[in-house]
Amino acid sequence: VSLTGIAVVVVVSFIGIPVVAVSFSRISVVAVSFNDIAVAVVSFTSIGVAVVSFSDGSVTVVSFSGVPVAVVSFTSIAVA
Repeated sequence: VSLTGIAVVVVVSFIGIPVVAVSFSRISVVAVSFNDIAVAVVSFTSIGVAVVSFSDGSVTVVSFSGVPVAVVSFTSIAVA
C-alpha cells in the first residue's frame, strides 16, 4: 500500500513464513516471523535497532551513531 509515497506496506508469505515490510519516509521496519522465531529490524535516520526474538530468549542490538549496544535476554529475564 502506498500513500503519496509516504508509507509502503509489503506483505509476502512463503510457506507459512509471513514477511511484513513497512517503509516510511525516514523509518523502515522489517518483521520476519518463523514458527517460534520472530525477527524485527527497525531502522531510523542515524539510529539502527535490531531485535531478534526466540522462543527461549531475545537478542537486541542497538546502534547509535557508530556506538553499538548489545542486550541479550534469555529465559524469562528481561534486560533493558
